[in-house]
Amino acid sequence: MKKRILAVILMALIFVTGFILRYLYIDAPLWYDEACSWTTAIKSFPSGIMNNLLNDDLQHTPLYFFLLHFWIKIFSQSEISMRVLSLIFSTLSLPLIFMIGKKLFTPKTAAYATAVCSVSPLLVLFSTEVRMYPVVTFLILLSVNFLIDFEQKGELNSLIKMTVTNILIPYTFTGGIFYNFSLLVLYLIYLNQNKKENIRKFILAQIVEWTALVPFFAMIIHYAKTRSQFIVSHEGTLHFADIVDTLRNFFGATITPNVYWPSGATYTIDAMFTILVIIPCVYFIYGYIKSLKLSDNFKKTLAKIFGLCFIMAIIFSAFKVNIFTARYIVYILPVIFILSIEGITENLKKVHAHLFLIIFISASLIFSIYNAKIIKINKENAFKSPAIECAKIGLNYNDVVIMPFGSDAPYYFKNATDPVIFNADFHKIVRNPNGIYYDKSKQKELTSNDKYKFILEKINEDNIFSDNFYKYFEKNVTNKVSSGRYAVLIMYGSDNNILQPIQNLRQNIRNEEDVKNKTLYTMFSKYMCDIAAMLNMDFNFINSFKKGNFTYYIYQKK
Repeated sequence: MKKRILAVILMALIFVTGFILRYLYIDAPLWYDEACSWTTAIKSFPSGIMNNLLNDDLQHTPLYFFLLHFWIKIFSQSEISMRVLSLIFSTLSLPLIFMIGKKLFTPKTAAYATAVCSVSPLLVLFSTEVRMYPVVTFLILLSVNFLIDFEQKGELNSLIKMTVTNILIPYTFTGGIFYNFSLLVLYLIYLNQNKKENIRKFILAQIVEWTALVPFFAMIIHYAKTRSQFIVSHEGTLHFADIVDTLRNFFGATITPNVYWPSGATYTIDAMFTILVIIPCVYFIYGYIKSLKLSDNFKKTLAKIFGLCFIMAIIFSAFKVNIFTARYIVYILPVIFILSIEGITENLKKVHAHLFLIIFISASLIFSIYNAKIIKINKENAFKSPAIECAKIGLNYNDVVIMPFGSDAPYYFKNATDPVIFNADFHKIVRNPNGIYYDKSKQKELTSNDKYKFILEKINEDNIFSDNFYKYFEKNVTNKVSSGRYAVLIMYGSDNNILQPIQNLRQNIRNEEDVKNKTLYTMFSKYMCDIAAMLNMDFNFINSFKKGNFTYYIYQKK
């Protein structure tokens, strides 16, 4: 009886710790992607949201934004309110992790897995993101729970619940389809080899599931077609360092400063890095490899399913369909931890395994507490700080802010008294064939085989890239600002290096091959040359300054 009471107290302590760690991040400012979630969710349901996804976003599915839309309507659009939605799903994931661990292995493995997931720096960080990651992680854990029930009891009810959950996963997060595909292939192979009596039921469930996902694939085909026709057609190149970076953020007791994107930074291998990162990575990868050799074929299959998700993410990144980074596959981490911990505790001496896990949990707990302060500062510097600086210089609704990065998600300029944002985020408008950047004739040119020739011609002309863009700028900047008021150009980070005279761009881009090899650079440079030219027509340059990640250029209307 005492052991049972102690176990209940221990689990309660783990859940409370996990909740508190997540709550520490609840009042962090939004960063760009989170502000994009807000921008999409505040649009009308469902047409406005779908229009934004199909014409501007070109990568996401709608379920999370539908959910956030109604959440905002009920509970407000403050940072804390929107983060609470994610907090609920990430907190509810913890008891699911325990249930899965207990059903698969032992209460000891379940408790350790829940404790590790409660304090994991990566899981804690993304637990309150105003993004779909906590929701899809919860859904995949729910699916695995129903899969285990179906496997252990053969109940049709569990299969139906799993199928419904699986349908929701890709509609919540595009990359969730990796899980659906891995489950279909590997569990079907497992059933054929071990439980042929369940194959018919599983195949029927899969027919229902994949039929319900037909609209999902229609969206994906639309995205692929639209993005391949225009300038930003692919994502970045996959490097081996990206895989190392992801594993390091998965299993380390610390995470990289910019965990949101492949960093490409070199690591300083010192004693602390070895203890907090290298050793945990070795242990957890060792434990996962051991789980692939379990005697129970179902558990081994489960390990293969999540391994295949990881491999598919790499393959699609190699073909430049997506970026390989931790946040895009964070949903596989809780189950990987469960499997890894079983592999560790069953293959190492008891004292050895327990000592490692206790040290890892303690180190991760400390880092997650420390990291909450850092993240709040970093997120403010990443997106909120332009609004703070504009307020310091006394800008108001009579002035216009031009942000080539982030203007499509003006969360911190949403109040009526704030400066007006010139909504022309470069990366969005340049890949939107039906948007503000292209005239009808130019849409045709840019979908032809001569698009690089056409872009080169536009660089060598002394005109703005398109009449559409000139008119849009005139309406939303030139005519919006009255004499004596201000337009402020705000450049993010290294984007500031793109500012150059048009003559320099022409010297750097001399032929079609140069355009082809540096398309994004070329288009961005031309975009900024045009912005500068249009500002100089009707504004006087006053001064510039740099603060944090941004450089500010202040212009006054003549």
